[in-house]
Amino acid sequence: MKKKCNYLLFMSLIVSLAACSSNDGDIEDNENPVIACQDDITINIDAISSGAIVTYDTPVGTDNISVVTTMVEGLASGETFPVGTTVNTFRAQDTAGNTTSCSFNVIVTRDTPSGNTPYFIGDDPTPSDKKWTKVENLSDEFDGTTFDDSKWHRDTATDGFNWLGRPPGLFESDNVTVSDGNLNVTTEKFDTPKIVNNISWTHGGAIVRSKALAGPGQFYECKMKANKTVMSSTFWLSFKQNCNTGPVRKLELDIQECVGRVHSGTAAWAEDFANIYASNTWRHNRDCDTEFDKSRQKPAKTVLSEKNNERYFVYGCWWKSPTEILFYLDGELTHSIINPPAEFDLEGHITMAIETYDWNPIDDATIFETGSFDDLTTKYDWIRTWKLEDQ
Repeated sequence: MKKKCNYLLFMSLIVSLAACSSNDGDIEDNENPVIACQDDITINIDAISSGAIVTYDTPVGTDNISVVTTMVEGLASGETFPVGTTVNTFRAQDTAGNTTSCSFNVIVTRDTPSGNTPYFIGDDPTPSDKKWTKVENLSDEFDGTTFDDSKWHRDTATDGFNWLGRPPGLFESDNVTVSDGNLNVTTEKFDTPKIVNNISWTHGGAIVRSKALAGPGQFYECKMKANKTVMSSTFWLSFKQNCNTGPVRKLELDIQECVGRVHSGTAAWAEDFANIYASNTWRHNRDCDTEFDKSRQKPAKTVLSEKNNERYFVYGCWWKSPTEILFYLDGELTHSIINPPAEFDLEGHITMAIETYDWNPIDDATIFETGSFDDLTTKYDWIRTWKLEDQ
C-alpha cells in the first residue's frame, strides 16, 4: 500500500511538471510593433517634366521579439514619382501577427510655364534644333489700362472686314477695355434697339482683330475666361477674301468658340458649348470660289468637365503646316485637325469676337440686366504668338 501511494505521488509530480512546462511555452505576445514614417515630401519640377526621382529613408519597424517591414503602397526610394500625390504606406508585422502601419505623402508639383516659351505642360513638342521666339506685334500681356491701338483693331469701320456683327448682336468698340491685367470685351442689352444699316440690334458685343498678319508655322495661344451670357467667347483667325483681287478662298480657323450659357432653345448639336474646347476649319462658299458649291468644314472638339466661364483656360494652336493643325488646352495636346477642307496656306488676323448666334438665341433670362461686370465680360489675360527659329 505504501509503495502504491509513493507511485501515485510520483506520477502526480511528473504531470504537474509537464503542465508547467507546457504553459511556459505558450506565452501570449500582445505588444504591437513600432514603426514611424517621415514627414511629407514636396518637390517642384519644371512645366515640361513628368516626374521627379525622390529618395527617402525607408521606415524599419521594431518589436520585442522579431518583425518584418513591408511596403503596402507607393514607390520605393530612388524611383521616379509622377506629378501629383503618391501615398507611401509601410507595415510592420511580428511573428504573432501584430501589425502597425505608417504613411507619408510624396507631392510632386509642376511649376507654371515661364511665359518665355509657349504654354506647354508635360510633353514639349519643340523640335530639337529649334527654339520659340515671341512675335511681339501679335502678342499682348494687357498690362496697364490702355488699349494698344498700334496692335489691334476694335472698330469695324477700320479693320477692313466691314462686319457689324451677327444680329441681334452689334459690335461696338466702347465695349472693349483694358484693366486689371485683362483685355475685357463686355456684353450688353441696349435700353432701346439700335437701327444700323436698316437692321434692328438689341444687344452689344465687340470684335478685336490683330493689325499684323498671322501665318502657318506659328503657335497662337490665349488665356481666356468666358462671359456668363448666351453670347460667345472666341479666339480664332479670320482671313480676308476678294473675288477681284484674291484670294478667292474664304478661310476661317477657329481655335476656340464657346458660349457662356446654353438653354432649352439651344440647338441640340451645341448643347455642350458652354463647357467645350471647340475648334474648326472652314472654307466658306463664295461665288468666285468655283472649286466647291457649298461651305465645307472640318471640326474637332474636347468636351470639358468645367464651364468655360468658371476659370481662365489656356487655349493654344500650333498651325504646324497648311494641312496639320494641333490644339492644346492648358498646355496639353487635346485634339487636332489633319487635312482641313482647304490648304491653310494664307495669312489671316487673330480675332476675338463676342457675338450672338441663332443656334443659341437670346432668351428671357435677365443676366444682361442683373449681371455684374465680371458676369457680362469675356476676359483675356494675355495673347501670345510664337515662331520657330534655329537654335
